[in-house]
Amino acid sequence: MNEQQTPEDLAWRILLCHKHPVSARLRFLIPTEGGVVLPQALPRLAVIAEAQEAPVQCHPASALRSLQEAMALDWQLELVGEFQLNMEVPGQILPVYLAALSGHELPPAPPGTRWIELPQSIGMPWLDRELLRRIYEVLIGFG
Repeated sequence: MNEQQTPEDLAWRILLCHKHPVSARLRFLIPTEGGVVLPQALPRLAVIAEAQEAPVQCHPASALRSLQEAMALDWQLELVGEFQLNMEVPGQILPVYLAALSGHELPPAPPGTRWIELPQSIGMPWLDRELLRRIYEVLIGFG
């Protein structure tokens, strides 16, 4: 997000995960202040938009590049094309992209974030747990 953008202008969110290539251990990078999407929380009243297409407002690769710049991430991240999710928020349909970090080593979490595994989401709001569950289903294959 650049200095000219307000939170309302940010028309996308990203979920970020790390899948270990041997053990398939899956971890999620989440904000410490709550929520599971980056670089900022979903707007209030956000719900999953099941069969609605989001108008193309930002290419997923541009969103990922913006996230990497905003968070000063020099990690090799890849977008996961199999993950398709849109959120309905007041006034718009918001695409949520999934970016995955590969490799054996889990880097330290940037300031304001932390790594969690799916069982650590117990106690989080339903929507946050559901977003993480959907990632797990796409990447690990159990549903």
